[in-house]
Amino acid sequence: MQALLQKVNLRELRLALLGLGAVVSIAAFAGLVLPKIKALSSVNSAVLVLQEASLDGAELEQHINEQHKLIETLRYRVHGDMATLPPRQVESYIIGRLQKVSWNNNVELVSVQPTMGERIEVFQEMLFRVQLMGQYKDLYSWLWETRNDLGYIVVKELSLSRNDNVDDEPLLKANLSLASYRRVE
Repeated sequence: MQALLQKVNLRELRLALLGLGAVVSIAAFAGLVLPKIKALSSVNSAVLVLQEASLDGAELEQHINEQHKLIETLRYRVHGDMATLPPRQVESYIIGRLQKVSWNNNVELVSVQPTMGERIEVFQEMLFRVQLMGQYKDLYSWLWETRNDLGYIVVKELSLSRNDNVDDEPLLKANLSLASYRRVE
């Protein structure tokens, strides 16, 4: 070994020791420090995922609240204020609302005949044959207010006929068939 050391130049020996030191340093770095860096990176990734999940959770909560509001809006459009009424009170409730709308629009509610309609999937149809008297603009306002006030009412049939011979603003007779739908369990 000593003979080998004498053959090797001092400069080459230093370079060999320096290379050996570099290899040992790299091995120590790879064995000790690199796993810690990978673990730290993994923890940082997990923290980012959790932060995004908490943000997504807030967005999800907001989306759920929006969907609940939409469901309530749709429930009102289907049932309106009568959702909590017993079936026997629905007819009188709707007739009362139609009378109120008639008074608001200067329209005479001549008659209302409630009848049971057909069953459509999970809904029971309730029909109202309505006869009105009024001027065209008042009848139009009546229809518009009925739509807004009783959003769950559908106009199935509508016919208009003159009730007098006045040319400017004739008195019209309107025959309507209105349908209301109620969920049957």
